[in-house]
Amino acid sequence: MVFLAVLCINFILFFTVKKYEIDTIANKEKLTFPVYDTSGISGFMKHFEAYFTDHFPYKYAYIKTLNYIKKDAFKSYTASDKVIVGKNKWLFYNASIFDSLGFNEHCGYYQWNANQLHKVVSNLKAIQSFCQKNNIQFQLLICPSKQSIYPEYLPANYLQKQDNRYDQLHQAFPEAINLKSILLTYKKTSCNLLYYKTDTHWNLLAGAIACKALAQRLTPYFQNIMSFNNISINDSVINSGKDLANMLALKNCYADTVYQIQFNEKNTVKIPHVMIVHDSFLESLDPGFNYLFSRITKRQLYTDGIPSPEILVKEKPDVFLIELTERYKELLTWDIHPDYFK
Repeated sequence: MVFLAVLCINFILFFTVKKYEIDTIANKEKLTFPVYDTSGISGFMKHFEAYFTDHFPYKYAYIKTLNYIKKDAFKSYTASDKVIVGKNKWLFYNASIFDSLGFNEHCGYYQWNANQLHKVVSNLKAIQSFCQKNNIQFQLLICPSKQSIYPEYLPANYLQKQDNRYDQLHQAFPEAINLKSILLTYKKTSCNLLYYKTDTHWNLLAGAIACKALAQRLTPYFQNIMSFNNISINDSVINSGKDLANMLALKNCYADTVYQIQFNEKNTVKIPHVMIVHDSFLESLDPGFNYLFSRITKRQLYTDGIPSPEILVKEKPDVFLIELTERYKELLTWDIHPDYFK
């Protein structure tokens, strides 16, 4: 009876409570009321169901309450399909470019087979060879997932059991900058955080460390460029969580640490031009890149993809960089432009 009463009350509220056009939690526009058209009653009802879900009254209050109970009352390590609640209020993103992999791939249960690994290496060596022939320095940056750097905050059943695809890639293509090894080494000697506790992304400090590793790799080819050896760090605490906390509708139940960094080294020489294929992890690299490069041509991973050889020849960058978050490394198994292999 109580359940039916709640359903009835919410159905009434659906028609009476003010509806907003923007979903601030999911960060999207809500659907408008459906119009009966050629799709018939079936199409109308599907649209109405989606519309009802978008505008369900107090939806996120229910979700927030449920996740709060699971997290605090039942000490559940998985508060939602996408977010894993770790120790000391650390949150982790349980997904990859193919969401079915998620933490199973991180733990090493879905390694690349010989054919997949061969495809990855062939693609990378083809791009590398083409760039060498055209006097372009090619570099690959695979940005580790947070669980690769802070596994101690994971529930025990999510710990890595054996080499995963990130490890396979760096073993098979050692020319790539191994940021996982570099960040773990830094972590041993510093108490500064490298990732946000409540966000999927690394922070500005981790981005600066990655810029330093890239600068070291490029120094033999570009003399007197910035070394990133003198960096000032200031931290502050914000009283709200970031994207993972928001996905739980628990943003106000978390706090996080934010760093501001300053480069104290004078950069007298910049590399003229870099072309970079990137995802959202580039945001923390931007400050360092602005010191390292005079011109930055960005290609969004999701919309632009890896440029064809024709584009590289036309643009003629000094450096061609592919930056991928660890969960997007599967893109390296896909077909690249055949002209790279000529």
